[in-house]
Amino acid sequence: MNRINYDDIQQITVDAGALVLENGGETYRSEDTVVHTALSLGAEEPSSFVTPTVVMVSFRDNDGAHHSCFRRIYRRGINLRKLVMINNLSRSLERRGRISDTRMIEHRIARINNTPDYPGPFIVAAAALNSFFFTLLFGGSFSDALCAFVIGAVLRLILRFLDKSILNSFFISLLSGSIISVLADCIGLTALPVHTSVVMIGVLMQVVPGLALVNSIRDIIAGDFMAGSARLMDVLMTALGLSVGSAAGVLLTGAIQGLL
Repeated sequence: MNRINYDDIQQITVDAGALVLENGGETYRSEDTVVHTALSLGAEEPSSFVTPTVVMVSFRDNDGAHHSCFRRIYRRGINLRKLVMINNLSRSLERRGRISDTRMIEHRIARINNTPDYPGPFIVAAAALNSFFFTLLFGGSFSDALCAFVIGAVLRLILRFLDKSILNSFFISLLSGSIISVLADCIGLTALPVHTSVVMIGVLMQVVPGLALVNSIRDIIAGDFMAGSARLMDVLMTALGLSVGSAAGVLLTGAIQGLL
């Protein structure tokens, strides 16, 4: 019989939990993934503690010795395809029972982590269509929606460039709100029949942290009050950044228009 490598179990479980957090999953889902994966690999009495910035796992081996490991989370985004893949892997491991081939699991987790994102043009087009239809939903005209389509595409291109920067989410939210309001006001200065406020709201909807808000509420309902509250605070800071950035953009364009 192959001897269980508990170092591999620690590595695999924190990798699986980190994948859930980094791609938009809830805290309790990350904890469940860690526990299910550890059990399937032969860990005894595994437990997990997860916050939006760290994944921790602890378990006993067959000799009663305790093992623990943690992983700091620096990157958080949304990739539902990776989230579904790691969730399916965790559930399949649970159904199959104990597995001694940890290398195979490591390979599958690495393959999930290296799954390519959607193509850039597809993401930009989806963001532009998001802005287009939200503008129509909020009562905008077809010309308003077309303007939102263009601004939404430009915003997503800029955000994809900023993803490679070291700016935190609050300053990116500030920039997003400012870019949206400045571009909308610039279009409003033309002869086009555009309602700038509706256009701004329609484009802002693509950067509103709706998934993070839902996840924070689900974490609180599940009893993870600390993680849920931390995630809710992150949502509020993002919303504050968007609001302040939008107001600053409006004031800036108004001041420039007054000078002209």
